[in-house]
Amino acid sequence: MNIFSKLFNSNEKPNLNVLFENENFKKFISKAEDVSIGYSEINIFKLENIEKEQIGYSVTENGKSLVGNSNGDWKKNWIVIATDNMDDPIFVDIKNPNLPVFISEHDNGQWEENYIAISIEKFSSILNDLKILSINRQNPVKIEKNPISETELELFLNKTKNDNNWMDIEYWKLFLDND
Repeated sequence: MNIFSKLFNSNEKPNLNVLFENENFKKFISKAEDVSIGYSEINIFKLENIEKEQIGYSVTENGKSLVGNSNGDWKKNWIVIATDNMDDPIFVDIKNPNLPVFISEHDNGQWEENYIAISIEKFSSILNDLKILSINRQNPVKIEKNPISETELELFLNKTKNDNNWMDIEYWKLFLDND
């Protein structure tokens, strides 16, 4: 019996199988790697840990459901797949087969989702681009010696915006702001 079977009744339980059976997600999770650039990082959960990593988002450690339908509530179709260096959850919406990717600030009392990629495939592409940008910039000391140029930043942000249907790229600007 998995944690969600123990913690949720059937109408509240997020269906992790929808995620685990999604071909795009399987492809993503098999190749995804953490990315660290300057002071910023994204930590991707291992497939076997995704279920327990939902604690604190859709359930408490004591098994109380945190899922709701009001504005600011955690939604049952949101599955956390990663965190950033601020421990903000990066999650997919399993209602959409493309698995759009969002982030929300941790501990602000309400969850407000912000698009960071229109699909899991586009998120994978962003991570790959960040991995290239991170070469010789994986930590604060290295990025200070080898800062991201305005041209590199502009190219990354424009590509990300274009690849994601002109989505707001504010999160990615902040992610790469290592001042």
